[in-house]
Amino acid sequence: MKALIIGMGKSGRGAARFLLHLGYEVVGVDQKPFEMEGVRHLEKEETFDLVILSPGVPPEQAKGYDAIGEAELAFRHMKNRCIGITGTNGKTTLTLLITHVLNQGGIKACALGNVGSSLCEYLLSPDLDEVVVAELSSFQLETMTTPVFDYGVILNITPDHLDRYPSFEAYAKTKCRLEELVKEKLLISEEVGRAFKSFFSEGKVELIPADSCLQLTKKERYWQIIGYDKALCAFAICKKFGITWDVFEKACQTFQKPEHRIEFVDEIGNVSFYNDSKGTNVEAVLYAISQLEGPICLIAGGKSKGGSFMKWKTAFPGKVKEIFAIGETARQIEQELQESVPVSCFENLKEAVHNAYQKALKGDVVLLSPGCASFDQFSNYEERGRKFKECVLGLAHE
Repeated sequence: MKALIIGMGKSGRGAARFLLHLGYEVVGVDQKPFEMEGVRHLEKEETFDLVILSPGVPPEQAKGYDAIGEAELAFRHMKNRCIGITGTNGKTTLTLLITHVLNQGGIKACALGNVGSSLCEYLLSPDLDEVVVAELSSFQLETMTTPVFDYGVILNITPDHLDRYPSFEAYAKTKCRLEELVKEKLLISEEVGRAFKSFFSEGKVELIPADSCLQLTKKERYWQIIGYDKALCAFAICKKFGITWDVFEKACQTFQKPEHRIEFVDEIGNVSFYNDSKGTNVEAVLYAISQLEGPICLIAGGKSKGGSFMKWKTAFPGKVKEIFAIGETARQIEQELQESVPVSCFENLKEAVHNAYQKALKGDVVLLSPGCASFDQFSNYEERGRKFKECVLGLAHE
């Protein structure tokens, strides 16, 4: 048996190791040079029994093969209880929160997919007593067909990846495919239910209502840190596994959000700096500014995802005092928003951070929330976030 893997990043390498474990001859191809023991490069036209696409590779690159993704490959062999998590914004935090709560409640769980190890990597030494909590992107959902999830959650759906999908509707329908992959119930927020009711069938979908327990403590700080929407979805899922409100509330107080998500970095000269490098679309930026107090000096921009920034036009006045735009989309941001909020363009992140600090007054916030992908100047959002924190550290030593 011979398999081709298109895209030899983290997911592709996990798939390769798993297929080698199964006894496949594995051939790899990638835009970048790669070396991996046991995997040979594609050198000529060949036929394959299986073709695996990494998440970032569009299906049309499979060249006529009936290709599947790394996630689908893994779930065809997965024996664990599974929870599937998707959404446009906040799905990593939700995945990690559910995993943390289950573990604190005495139910073994691990986070996989877009966070943690790749799904196929996990299958090399699985623990069948663990609940797999899988974060799933729209790219992964595109090629999934196996109904493996005991429960699923769609946190939210807002415009994103319009450089890959022909329309927002096409992107939303891909997210809603999670329903087809769930054996028990798909839980959706009331917002998703209102906006995309026609995309779901009856019987398998369960709306998550506003919960009285959460309402009573909504203003407490740890709900603000986690995000009320994510806490609501997490509690709804964890209840399915027997977690009580008392256990859930106690577990949330020890939960640590991952990096690069409205992450406090430092305070210099009474100016606060926050790193929201994971804010890679327009809606994520709107959420970030809604969570912060004080006038905001916003650093935004990067690689375009094909969308517009016009939604910021009405939300920013009175909240964002100036935009410090960087990257490929800097001029687009300037053109679309300069009539509603001052916009300055800069060559790189370091210049933007320095100038934002110079313009900030006591009590202001400097926020990196790009609203764009990072690939024009950085390898990923993590590298961009780390660079921002380095720049802030540099200011502290000036």
